[in-house]
Amino acid sequence: MNIRSTTELNEAIDYDLSERKKELQTLNFLIEKQKREHEKKALFRAAVPILYAHWEGFTKKAAMFYLELVSHQQLKLGELKSNFVAIVCRSYFKDASESKKISVRKKLIDFIRENNNKRAIIPTDNVIDTESNLSSAVLQSIFSTIGLPYHSFWIMNEPLLDGSLLKARNEIAHGEDTVIDKETYKQLHELVISLMDHIRTDIQNAAILKQYHNK
Repeated sequence: MNIRSTTELNEAIDYDLSERKKELQTLNFLIEKQKREHEKKALFRAAVPILYAHWEGFTKKAAMFYLELVSHQQLKLGELKSNFVAIVCRSYFKDASESKKISVRKKLIDFIRENNNKRAIIPTDNVIDTESNLSSAVLQSIFSTIGLPYHSFWIMNEPLLDGSLLKARNEIAHGEDTVIDKETYKQLHELVISLMDHIRTDIQNAAILKQYHNK
């Protein structure tokens, strides 16, 4: 998908989030319709991986949308924040880290100096990596990659993200008999909605404020 403007970014993120919320609302409706406790118990457990999937899927998609936006701004390398310069130079970093030769490391320095006043070509493929296990540590890494501040909301919710959502999802995915009661499911559902809402706000604010620009 080509995201060329803040308006297109907002529309893409808002649409993706609304579709995910609709599915989660439908899931809630189906659970509430069940009258037998053993059926509800099974649905509560089945819902946890779906909640996690939307958390991971939305985060990755929204981050990729933002990366697409930045890549289409036609900024020079020297106009980009350092995290985006690092993305542009990632192949050079890889070569430099794997070699002790000064000549190899010099290529990285030469590339930055020679392209500082030229339009940057920002790669978008395989940049956002959720590692199929979107913990707070992985989220912090993604934020660093696209230049978002990891603020107090995220720090405050680390225990719930890692110790509740991720823990329950991993246990269920690995076949453990983890019991998810009504209150636990409600807490996880509300957590995922809140996390996704904040991802949307943080990325849309970054786009509006042009936080990718090295002003």
